[in-house]
Amino acid sequence: MAASAYSSLLSTPSLKKPTSALSWKLPLSPAFNVAVSLPRHARSPPVFVVFAMDAKPIVPVAEKLGEAGLNLLKGFANVDCSYNLSPEELCTKISLCDTLIVRSETKVSREVFGSSARRLKVVGRAGVGIDNVDLAAATEHGCLVVQSNALIHSRTIYLAV
Repeated sequence: MAASAYSSLLSTPSLKKPTSALSWKLPLSPAFNVAVSLPRHARSPPVFVVFAMDAKPIVPVAEKLGEAGLNLLKGFANVDCSYNLSPEELCTKISLCDTLIVRSETKVSREVFGSSARRLKVVGRAGVGIDNVDLAAATEHGCLVVQSNALIHSRTIYLAV
């Protein structure tokens, strides 16, 4: 973008400048949101990111889940069943995802959270325990970690009786 066009963009009165970050929001249709990030150095170009607000979230499922659960997810998200991913493949895929669903085999490490570029907002753990998720890294990257263990507890009680 030419310097004059860039400066005229920044002088637009409808741009809002948050006090805590170097980003602005352009007025667009409610279906889209654009963020502009200014460079730290004069030689670097600005970064423009366009978000589709009405789009369904992208949810990779890293391990096998029941068909009923997958069908429920598909009702409100774009579900990507990607089983047996290597750590490198997971790091590559996670930059495009909003949520990640794992069971016990997939390790969600600091590298995964770093690769997500803060887009990852929720890691869902199907089962008991969250020892395969780096909670410190999740907290640093503003990601919520949840588990769904009610069904497993009821089955364990049934087997114990």
